[in-house]
Amino acid sequence: MQTMEHDVGLGGTADLRAVVTSEVVAVPRPRPQPSLAVYLTFVKPHIDATFVFVAVTGGLLAWAGSGPFPLELVLLSAAAVALLSAGAECWTNLLDRDVDAIMPRTSRRALATGTITVHGAVLLGVVLTGLGLVLAAATGPVTLLCLVFALVDNVVIYSALTKRSTPWSVVLGSAVGPLTLWAGYAAVREPISPAAWLLGALVAAWVPVHIWAIAIRYRGDYAEARIPMAPLVWTRVHLGAAIVGASMAMGVLAVAGLDELAGARAAWVLGPVAVLSAFVGIVAVLLPWHERLAPVLIRSVTAYLVLVLAAAIALAV
Repeated sequence: MQTMEHDVGLGGTADLRAVVTSEVVAVPRPRPQPSLAVYLTFVKPHIDATFVFVAVTGGLLAWAGSGPFPLELVLLSAAAVALLSAGAECWTNLLDRDVDAIMPRTSRRALATGTITVHGAVLLGVVLTGLGLVLAAATGPVTLLCLVFALVDNVVIYSALTKRSTPWSVVLGSAVGPLTLWAGYAAVREPISPAAWLLGALVAAWVPVHIWAIAIRYRGDYAEARIPMAPLVWTRVHLGAAIVGASMAMGVLAVAGLDELAGARAAWVLGPVAVLSAFVGIVAVLLPWHERLAPVLIRSVTAYLVLVLAAAIALAV
């Protein structure tokens, strides 16, 4: 800051003397704009890609090689799922930003570090969700209904209402998986076939096994954030029974869905599916007592889902 003082000398001449006092003034730097890569990471593209694959599987099961390939409908439903999944990640990141800042695994996420502002996340969520709903509506009413329910299940039922209150939140939020597959199917053909119902239920059984394994691996993080995931609340026996039960359901639903889809033609794939089912079951039994197996179960159940859905596509088309 500068102060100016006028002194009148002996000759009557006005002399201007500047007295400068130094003062440090902090000038706020403009916040750097997040890059496209930051926004892409923020919406979790690996999760979006999983649901797009599930939706495309539904569309291909509906087509099943009969008639011209419905490229426009498949792409439209896949784009709707991609946008809505990314939009849902915006809303769930907003809801979880306080616990994300606590958990070491998530402390570097964009909202937790301030790289993306709350206003920016809300704006992105509105745009992605709005565009996704428009595309879903253009695909058909059943597809729109399925995806609206999937969005509500993910954001409202799981993230907003039950994640911080009950270990059953993962089960209550698992409907997003089958709804996505059925949305892709309904975009191409109605009504939804029995095979698609069964394979959708397989995805529902996969969700809790996958997330419980992640919760076991990062048990300390969830404990620090006080999120009542099953590995923190249930006994080892209770948790083991739940994981084994869901894993067995995956195996039964996979075999039933593939058999319904192709009957005797499914025999070539049922062997590998049965072997992988047994492997997943063994890991699931041992997991509560040997927590280092959590990464193995995470990878194996994901591979299992991909294998079964890829086999279903191969058998259908």
